[in-house]
Amino acid sequence: MDESAVFGHVVDELDTRGYQPLVHVPGAHEETYADVLDRCESHQITIAGRYPDVLGFTSTDRVFAVEVKGSSGLLRGIGQALTYQQGAHVSYLAASENAVSQHTDLLRSKGVGVIGATDSGVTKWSSPPTSESHEQVVDIEGQLSVRLRRSDISGDIASLSLAQPLNYLAPVVAVDAHGPLAGDELEDVLAAEYGFGAGKSARQSALSLGLLRREDRHRLTEQGELAATVLRGYGVSTLPELDSLKSEVGRSTVIDEHRPIAILLRNCYERHPEFRLLLDALRKEGPSIHFPDLLRRLVHEYPNVFLNTFCTRTGRTRARELIEAGEVSRIYEEESVWKDIIRTNVLFNFVQQLKHIGILTVETRSHSGKISEYDAAEKPWVLRESD
Repeated sequence: MDESAVFGHVVDELDTRGYQPLVHVPGAHEETYADVLDRCESHQITIAGRYPDVLGFTSTDRVFAVEVKGSSGLLRGIGQALTYQQGAHVSYLAASENAVSQHTDLLRSKGVGVIGATDSGVTKWSSPPTSESHEQVVDIEGQLSVRLRRSDISGDIASLSLAQPLNYLAPVVAVDAHGPLAGDELEDVLAAEYGFGAGKSARQSALSLGLLRREDRHRLTEQGELAATVLRGYGVSTLPELDSLKSEVGRSTVIDEHRPIAILLRNCYERHPEFRLLLDALRKEGPSIHFPDLLRRLVHEYPNVFLNTFCTRTGRTRARELIEAGEVSRIYEEESVWKDIIRTNVLFNFVQQLKHIGILTVETRSHSGKISEYDAAEKPWVLRESD
């Protein structure tokens, strides 16, 4: 029995059980697994550098992962299912029933569940009695929540690329004033009324924060409506008024000049599960944070937040290779490695955003030069005390 047939039966069974699955299929195999991809959304979430074939929430909100094989490759599959225990409450190996039955005792002794399939469908489902390690499960839960639980949040926080987060409220003001707008219309309004040339970035960021609906003509989400109400109550109902408020901030921070608006922005950020995990890592490292130490915590506790938020596209690939090869420590111990992996934007624009919304102190120094010139010891991130 081939792997694609088992995969299809597994998806059928998960649907019957009320699970919420996401699937990973390499691009080269999309045609073979077209039926599965038609029925399930795909994911790019890793556990220890590997992509589970199926990942999601069970009907009781536990994280599950499934490695799918056919009638061969089961020894490799066992190793992958064991790896997934690091980021899932329950991990399974699914394969042809005749093949997987020979390994049932071993799998169950290691805390891995067994799913067996025949031509007629899934005929064996043995849940794991225990699971040995959940060290990354909080990270995986956060990533799944982004995809499965919060339809109004549609991007990762790496898309928040502008230094001044007030710009993320500009699309809210525009749609509130003009009604639903197509993407290019919204960008034209921002250019004309806000004097802003990075309208596409502002629009994408508003989508990522769940302020706009991702439709042909953007409308405000419930969170966007709330933001618009707060802004109107603060005397900001037009883009020129928002631009005037931004000018008042100048070289200061939003939290120091317009505290209610900074709190609004911070609440928008904290609704994003990925940002909440990053904030948790910052607080664990604080109050003064040495950047490589933050990388170490993220890599070990929230690797997907690290990969999605801090890495360049090519850096993400290299980091995954190091994680999978068991060379995780090189990412944060070798300066030449992390400087090759990290997005420069993290050290400047993202630091500025965190200062504006009151996460980092105004004294925290961002880095606007080449990443090769960045001295982490001279520029620690310093957490702002809660007011």
